[in-house]
Amino acid sequence: MLGHLDTEEIETLLRTSVVGRIGCTFESKVYVVPVTYVYEDGYVIGHTIHGLKIDILRKNPECCFEVDEMSNISNWKSVIAWGTFEELSGAEAERASEKLHAKLAPLIPSETSYVSRMGPISDTRTATQTNNPIVYRINLREKTGRYEKQ
Repeated sequence: MLGHLDTEEIETLLRTSVVGRIGCTFESKVYVVPVTYVYEDGYVIGHTIHGLKIDILRKNPECCFEVDEMSNISNWKSVIAWGTFEELSGAEAERASEKLHAKLAPLIPSETSYVSRMGPISDTRTATQTNNPIVYRINLREKTGRYEKQ
């Protein structure tokens, strides 16, 4: 059965997930990239280092955000939302970083829990925690959700 998520189901999926995708566009280039995030009070909060995503969002801050939860091919939920990107600085960026750290830090593997066959923890992956990250938020204005349940 296919259906639409109600407002509370949309908000719950956004709040409980930690990985979503930002879709952004400038001129003829469309770019979709996965990000870790925190959702609070209508805002997606994230951090990154400078790259193509930031270049595009600085030129065109209007973007799309998608998150999904998939049990299997016939049981899933998905939210798509549209909003506006903005970079944070100062105390606002510090508060946002604290929220990100509180939610994401427990999910980062420690040296002793990391599976050795997967290789060492990447120095570049931790760059957003140590090398002057860009902290941002996306003000979500419009949200829609769908599901399939068997």
